[in-house]
Amino acid sequence: MYFVENYSPIEIYNHLHNQIIYEHQFTPNQLSAPNPVNESFSIQVSPKFINQIIPTSIEKPANTLSQVPENNPEKNIDLIGRNSLQTEPAYPEQKPFKPQKLPLILEKRKARPPSSPGITMLTPSAYGKSWGRASLAGGLQSRARFTDKSDGVLGVSVGFGDAKKSVGLDVNLGIVDISSFEDGNISFKLHRQLPEDFAVAVGVKNFVTFGNTDGGTSGYGVITKMFRLQDSESKAFSRLYVSAGVGGGQFRSESDVRNNIDSVGVFGSLAVKVSQPVNAIIEWSGQDLGLGLSVAPFKKIPLVITPGISDITGSAGDGTRFILGIGYSISF
Repeated sequence: MYFVENYSPIEIYNHLHNQIIYEHQFTPNQLSAPNPVNESFSIQVSPKFINQIIPTSIEKPANTLSQVPENNPEKNIDLIGRNSLQTEPAYPEQKPFKPQKLPLILEKRKARPPSSPGITMLTPSAYGKSWGRASLAGGLQSRARFTDKSDGVLGVSVGFGDAKKSVGLDVNLGIVDISSFEDGNISFKLHRQLPEDFAVAVGVKNFVTFGNTDGGTSGYGVITKMFRLQDSESKAFSRLYVSAGVGGGQFRSESDVRNNIDSVGVFGSLAVKVSQPVNAIIEWSGQDLGLGLSVAPFKKIPLVITPGISDITGSAGDGTRFILGIGYSISF
């Protein structure tokens, strides 16, 4: 039952099929007479309430559930906590509701490989891929040394380990004859990122060969250092990358290769970030000088295009050659 102050009409809901008797017409005598069913429950109404619906008697079983809340604070607290969105205290001892800040938990997703231009052309750097990264690459040169024929290569590289926490491993499969896909090689590089923007790596190019390849096995070691020229990478001339290494095989001078002298050559490169998507590169391959640009034309697509010119000084080969490299990074 819900009782309204100032003796307003009583509204009664019966949820257990109690028998409620309503009389819609009353006479003044009936209104003032006691209820014959239950003398303790009598209703006296002024004439203005005539023709209103007024209950005259109620049969209430002993097991009827009343809708009047019990005066039990502990039970009321439990009901409020489970079944109510009440924000104000129900009684003086109850503390008011205070909203709490809950942490926002987002599903962790793998970040895409950053779209960043390269820092070398033909020589290796000390950077590499860790687990979760792979790449597809293609290379083209206008002509091979001492020939008039153009040449192209394809490569697939997969990263293992973690270069930041321990050590990373690059495994590269190269195809040097794209007409038949029968000639190729497998190369490896172990690399580690160090504090102060240093990185070191050791590797072997053409560790395994199959078919007819003209390049021998070449072991090497290289170190790379990044210099922060500006406080933000988005600014012009913000980064300088310096790589220096030693190696055998193709890193030897051309005269040592021609005379089959087992020696060690020196190679290196400089790359400066001219703008956010462009690096300018100059490198010494161990035999001759090369110049080029590396461009990441799309901010959200990890595609890198690196055109350049090799054998500029004429100390190797038979003249300057145009080279082009295209790489695409994959995250998994």
